[in-house]
Amino acid sequence: MKSQTEKTTPSVLLVSVDALKPEFVFEQERLGVSLPNITHYFVNGGLTARNGMKSVFPTFTYPCHQSMITGTNPAVHGTVNNGIFDPMGKHLGAWHWFVNSKVKTLWEAAKEAGYCSASVAFPTSVGAKGDYIAPEYWWDGSSLDSRFIDAVAVPQGLIAEMEQTIGQYAGGLDLSDDGDAQRGKAALWVLQHKVAPHAEAGQPFFMSAYFASFDESAHQHGVYSREAAESLQKIDLMLGELIEEAQRISGGNLVVCVVSDHGSLDNTHNICPNVLLREAGLIETDEAGKITCWKAFSQRAGGTAEIRLANPEDTETAKVLAQVMHQLAEDPQSGILQVLTGEEARKRGGFPEAAYVLVSKKGYEIRDDVSGAYCRTTLTQKAQHGYSEEFPEMRASFMITGTDIKPGHIEGVRLIDVAPTLAAIMGISLPDAEGKNVLEQGAEA
Repeated sequence: MKSQTEKTTPSVLLVSVDALKPEFVFEQERLGVSLPNITHYFVNGGLTARNGMKSVFPTFTYPCHQSMITGTNPAVHGTVNNGIFDPMGKHLGAWHWFVNSKVKTLWEAAKEAGYCSASVAFPTSVGAKGDYIAPEYWWDGSSLDSRFIDAVAVPQGLIAEMEQTIGQYAGGLDLSDDGDAQRGKAALWVLQHKVAPHAEAGQPFFMSAYFASFDESAHQHGVYSREAAESLQKIDLMLGELIEEAQRISGGNLVVCVVSDHGSLDNTHNICPNVLLREAGLIETDEAGKITCWKAFSQRAGGTAEIRLANPEDTETAKVLAQVMHQLAEDPQSGILQVLTGEEARKRGGFPEAAYVLVSKKGYEIRDDVSGAYCRTTLTQKAQHGYSEEFPEMRASFMITGTDIKPGHIEGVRLIDVAPTLAAIMGISLPDAEGKNVLEQGAEA
C-alpha cells in the first residue's frame, strides 16, 4: 500500500470554532486578542475569507453544523433549529442531536471513498456514518452523559476507552473552557490512537472537531468581553496542537479547514411573541403557567422564531394568527424586522413547516416565554446569534491551508460551500450539495 505522502488526495481536518467572527482573526490587536496559531497557519499562510462567510437561515448552531457537513440548507437537510419543536415539553428539552436522514454527509461520503472518517464533539453527529464518531449529546451533565454518549458512539465503547486516558468526555452541557479542554484532549486522543494507525498504513483521513467555549463566553459576558477573548486564545492553543498532530500522522499531506457556524452580536432586549399568542387565545396555560393547549406557537432560534399552527387546516386560527403577525410587522416598537410567510422562509432555506417566521432587529433576542411582558430589557444572554443571515455581524469565518492550497483572499464563500469544497479536495462526490467548490474560483492577492 502506498504511504500517505505518496497519495494524491490529502487527509483533511475540519475544525469548527463556534461563533468565531472574522474580525477576531484579522483585527486581533484592535480587539485585544492574540491567536498565534491562526495567524501562522491561516492569516499568513492560508486562503481566507477576510470579509467572512455567509451563514444559513437561521444562523443557529445545529442547523449551521448540519449545513456545514452536508452542503445543504436547513430546509433540505431538515435540522431547522437547535431544539426539537415541542410546545408541550413532551420531549423534555431534546435537541436535534442526530445526523439528518435526508442527504449524505461528508463523514459518510469520505468513508465510502476509502478515507478513515472520524469526528469528535461535532454538533448533529449522533448516528453519523463514520469509522470513529464521538458525538455531542447530553442527558443531565453528570457521568450518565458518558454512558449515553458511549452507547451511541462509533464504535460503541469508544468513549469508555478514551476516558481511561483523558478523564470524562465533555458532554454538550459543558460549554466552558474546561469542557473545551476535554474536547481538545478527545480530538488528540482519537487522532493518536484511532486515526494514526490508518494513516501509517497509507489510508488518508477526514476528521471533524469542534470548540464551543468562545460562543458560550460571548453569550454570558458579551461578544467583546475579556472572558470571550480568553476563551478564544485557549482554543487557538488547542488548534495548534491538533494541526501539529494531524500533520505528523499524515506525513504533511494535509489540508486544514477552520470555520465557524455564524457570528454573534450583543443583545439589548428580550421579546416574547408567545405572550401575544396567549393574549390572542392561541395558547392556554394552567395556573403555574405551563402550556395545556396550543393552536399556534413560536419557537425561538435566537434572533429568529418559527411559528407553527397545530392544525394548518384551521382557518379561524390562521386568521387570528395573521392579525397578530400584522400587529408585529406594523409596530415600530415590536423589535421585529421582518415577518416572513412560510413560503418566504423556505426560499431563504429555512423552516419548511412554518406558518410564519419572525426575524428580529439587531439586539432583540426572541424568547419562548408565554407570560409576562412582551418586551423586556432584562437579558437572558448578553450576546446571541440566530439573527438574519444578511447581517454582517452574523458572518462566519472560513480559513483553509495545506496541500495545494494557494494562500490569499477569497470572496463569496457560503457555509453550504464548506462540504463540497472539502469533498473536491478529497476527490469525492456529495450529490445532494447545494453549495460549490470555492477553490475553483481561485484566490485574490
